[in-house]
Amino acid sequence: MKTGVTSMTSSELNQSGELSVHVSQFIRAPRERVFEAWIKPELRRQWWSSDDGDSLTACEIDARVGGRYCQKQIGGCDASDTANDYEWTMEGEFTEVVSPERLVFTWNVNHPDEPPNEEIVTVEFAEVEGGTEVVIKHEGIVSSRLRDGTEEGWTKLLERQADVLG
Repeated sequence: MKTGVTSMTSSELNQSGELSVHVSQFIRAPRERVFEAWIKPELRRQWWSSDDGDSLTACEIDARVGGRYCQKQIGGCDASDTANDYEWTMEGEFTEVVSPERLVFTWNVNHPDEPPNEEIVTVEFAEVEGGTEVVIKHEGIVSSRLRDGTEEGWTKLLERQADVLG
């Protein structure tokens, strides 16, 4: 049962030529529960998956300033023509952790056809009537193709989180 409605997606270009994405989603669950779903590996595994049902094969999260996370997922990606058995690695470091309000972390992905680039992801959790509004700002994206894939990916993941938690 779908319980959330995507309320906003947008993108913009900064002065250095990097792109950013903004995505938000209402989730019919308490803010503390939604926040925990981001920082506890056993909860993240419940909602982080691809359209093909590929879930995380590894997930480690040390949610504290200076703590690191690393997650892996196997699957293809139409946007980058990767094989169905390609292992994606998403990793970075937490630069801000304010429970249950805000997470900021670096984002690095092993794109096979894009240069490495450390991006910044900010996730804010706002208590609203009936649940939580999650807002993601993903900055430092180097190409429009990656921006489009990033926007689509975060939108789908937030929808899944709303379905799982709501």
